[in-house]
Amino acid sequence: MGMGERLACRSVRRRGELSMKRIICLLLAMLTLSSCAVLDKSQKSKKPPGKEISAVWISYNELSMKDEDGGDEASFRKKIRKMFDNCADLGINTVFAQVRPFCDAMYPSEIFPWSAYLTGYQGDPVYYDPLEIMVDEAHERGMGLHAWINPFRVSFDTDTDKLSRKNPAKILLSDEKTKNRVVTADGGLYLCPASTENHKLIIDGVREIIQNYDVDGIHIDDYFYPSTDESVDKAFYDEYKNNGGKLFHDKWRLDVISAFVSQMYTAIKSENKDCVFSISPAGNINNNYEEEYADVERWCSERGYCDWIIPQLYYGFEDEVVPFGKACENWSKLDTIGAVRMIYGIAAYKINDSDEEFDAGNGIIEKEISAAKATDNYGGVAFFSYSALANPDFSEEFKNIKSSVFTETAAEKEGEQGSGDTE
Repeated sequence: MGMGERLACRSVRRRGELSMKRIICLLLAMLTLSSCAVLDKSQKSKKPPGKEISAVWISYNELSMKDEDGGDEASFRKKIRKMFDNCADLGINTVFAQVRPFCDAMYPSEIFPWSAYLTGYQGDPVYYDPLEIMVDEAHERGMGLHAWINPFRVSFDTDTDKLSRKNPAKILLSDEKTKNRVVTADGGLYLCPASTENHKLIIDGVREIIQNYDVDGIHIDDYFYPSTDESVDKAFYDEYKNNGGKLFHDKWRLDVISAFVSQMYTAIKSENKDCVFSISPAGNINNNYEEEYADVERWCSERGYCDWIIPQLYYGFEDEVVPFGKACENWSKLDTIGAVRMIYGIAAYKINDSDEEFDAGNGIIEKEISAAKATDNYGGVAFFSYSALANPDFSEEFKNIKSSVFTETAAEKEGEQGSGDTE
């Protein structure tokens, strides 16, 4: 119904005149409402509004400056400009930059020590702000910059001498009352995911980022529980049981992680409602439940957990366990309320590896993006990782992707920048 018709209707109602004009208006209104109801009912099968996400992960190894002893602002900015220019040329509009990989920080933090991947030694400072530079350079190119953190990982080994005295894990280990908040698993150290105090520590770190940087989002990947071994969180589960808890250990772990995710979502939105919270779980849905204790179905079907889900679908179409097409279909079905933007993680790093399906020239990346776009709630794709996209050997695989795959949605053309919730 047009504005003039709505005003006419209101005028007729004010005069209380039962006229043909009022009848016509009412009929038009009924038709409009009926049409809207149909649109609302079918919303779940529509593509999400806003721009199509074409993202890339840039890992701590790719951001590393330790071979240059941290370098200086000019050298880091030069490095980032080259990377981001390459991204923009490929049609990338979103960057996930790993700024907290090991209970550390690639930015000046009051909570975490400087990352060893800047200088070679954890805690040694650099005299520039890598995150600020990345935000500035991304925004200059019209790209979003999302701060990617690994919430629980402390180190790949158990040598605490490598940890800065400022590292929260090292501080916790030095006190008998708190040392159970750090666990050994898979040969490394991790903040225990069952500790609510650890949740607060991690979330405080996220708040620090949002308060100090104009980041477009906060991103976490699939590192939740480092092990399925009961010893990892035994003290915390025993406390839960002693206080009357009835859940089995596995179900309790699922609830613990979901509570952590929900709290992080709430904290992010309280700092900046437009800041996107995204999660990149394992591509095999079953593995999320059996190994990571990540209740991905819950996060996709209930509000208040995340804005974007980015499953790591690092498979070919011929994969015997999780073929790519089937994986897309399975993940698409998890979003039952249209509240989460579904973005599909693609294994760019596999080009020219041992899997013949990923041989350069086979066009598998373009095929996988096309398969993802065919899902009802497709919101975009994300490539792992930058090094693969930047490798000139892959140029044949990627040269046509920008023009043939990435497109603007109608909403973007109209100036909307839909991010997460489609409501």
